[in-house]
Amino acid sequence: MATDLLPPLSYIEIELESYLPAGWTLGQPEPHWQDDKGAFHARVLDGSFLAWDLWIPKEEADKHGRIEALRRAVDKLDRMRFKSFL
Repeated sequence: MATDLLPPLSYIEIELESYLPAGWTLGQPEPHWQDDKGAFHARVLDGSFLAWDLWIPKEEADKHGRIEALRRAVDKLDRMRFKSFL
């Protein structure tokens, strides 16, 4: 069946970019589903062009919905990034 070929969790570029803080962009490689981690992965670059890994676990999307899971993952990453500079 064609739906078997789809990843368990995915986002389009505009969805990801709309939740990133101002000045952040998507990096390389392309955002993708990572089966061994059970999560969607996107490399993002902050305003200083430092690379960060954004992980959105499937279980979070199942629990809160895929957009809320994205928001929570971005918030968590932003807090973690801020703490790394302290």
